Amino acid sequence: MIPLNALICILLHSVSFGFGWDLSPLGIHEFTIKHVSLYKSRAFLTIDGSNATLIEASWPENKFGTRPRVLCDHEPNVLRECCDQLIHVISTDIDSGARLWILDRGDDEGLCSPKLVIRSLILVGSKEIQYEFSTSSNTFHSVVVDPIKASDGDTRAFVTMLDTDYLLLFSLSKQTFGKLKFEYIVCDSRKNPSLILTFTPRRKDLSPISPISLSEIAINQNHLYISDSLTGRLFQLPVKTIRQLSFPEEGVQKMILKTSVTYLGRLLGRGKGLKLDLWDNLYYIIPRDGAIVKWKPCHTLKAENHLVIYQREINVSQIIFGVGSKAWVIASEFASEETKRHCLRINK
Repeated sequence: MIPLNALICILLHSVSFGFGWDLSPLGIHEFTIKHVSLYKSRAFLTIDGSNATLIEASWPENKFGTRPRVLCDHEPNVLRECCDQLIHVISTDIDSGARLWILDRGDDEGLCSPKLVIRSLILVGSKEIQYEFSTSSNTFHSVVVDPIKASDGDTRAFVTMLDTDYLLLFSLSKQTFGKLKFEYIVCDSRKNPSLILTFTPRRKDLSPISPISLSEIAINQNHLYISDSLTGRLFQLPVKTIRQLSFPEEGVQKMILKTSVTYLGRLLGRGKGLKLDLWDNLYYIIPRDGAIVKWKPCHTLKAENHLVIYQREINVSQIIFGVGSKAWVIASEFASEETKRHCLRINK
């Protein structure tokens, strides 16, 4: 007979160190994890390598009694009769109102345009919100929700794109977007970026303007960072100013607000997966080295002001803060072939 305390230890060990996400009940045996969003014990996996691109699973991994389910399943080379459905999900996020924000890039044939879909996770049967971008561009990269509501109570999200010099700021209440566009002005003999917020509710031409890629973003209560994924340059945006800005009323074609943007320097390589914790520390992934580093905002971006908190020869796709701000590494494939895990706890 196993003593009770030993049995408890065995069960706790099983819950804490269980296997990775097993999608074989869905007929998915090989896949790559691109992104994970968490809501309590639910995990929303954006994956590649399968017709299904959005899966709801459990968190922690493989919680007993929970089966994964497909939220987006597309068949290639099939004529789209209904583009209202999810076609190819590339990014998700969850807001404070328990709504799942889904960025869908559409199909490769251009029959279905990219769109933003917003669904409630707690109100069963509630109508979802869809906003379609009138472009077949495949440059859409991510959606990141502001955890703090705007001064008018609006919930907003940033949509990033590859090879563009602007972000999109989407308003849930207005169900439209504005552009946060970078320009350069000469001031004190050096070039400083100036932020222009241009709201064009009826104009949806998202073609790139200059050869930079403002695709990586991190936001918390106090800070908003954006990096150029081509060069590693890091900028700090005035998040309080953006939250105080009101979207234009119906019929207004354009509003422009110019404000300063702080150039902080260059990351240690072309960083991705930027993440801020509750103490304003910035974490990011250096794919070249398989490393995750931590930087405190009160210091310069020199190498000596970074702390390497994780380094291993695996393809890290994301950093997640779970319960109690515990840090997790999400591997695109198994982080360990021995344990078949996709997630690893790390000390920060």
